[in-house]
Amino acid sequence: MRSFMPAARARGLGTTWTTAHGPLERELAEVLGVPYDDIMLAAFIPLAYTIGTDFKPARRIPREHVLHWHRWERRSAGPAR
Repeated sequence: MRSFMPAARARGLGTTWTTAHGPLERELAEVLGVPYDDIMLAAFIPLAYTIGTDFKPARRIPREHVLHWHRWERRSAGPAR
């Protein structure tokens, strides 16, 4: 991926390394026809054209709204900062 991601960027495409599929790895392997017992789906790298080239940090939900220690507490996301 060391070459793929910069090469995509040079062509106006954006990528990101994501492991969010982890909890659904078995189901995704089945959909993709990957032999789950032999192959691990370590990451997915979405690829898309970006909107502009003005890269800056994304607006984020405050950490205290999504991070919980020793308990689960449902809170509203509130306004993004």
